[in-house]
Amino acid sequence: MGKFEDLPLFLTPQQLADCTGEHVGSIRRGIAKGRIPADKVNGRWRVCRDAVFPTAKEALGKNVGEE
Repeated sequence: MGKFEDLPLFLTPQQLADCTGEHVGSIRRGIAKGRIPADKVNGRWRVCRDAVFPTAKEALGKNVGEE
């Protein structure tokens, strides 16, 4: 996947697996055990991008390498 801003706000388990490099089964297990915050929408799991990557939005405002 591309930039953080290009990710949809609500990700499917497959989309989260694609952007993190994890296996989709690992994502689904994490959701089932409560380690990954997710909600069911119309019977399908959706993961809020901002809940999974809480500091990514802040990091976008900072330039890497500046001190």
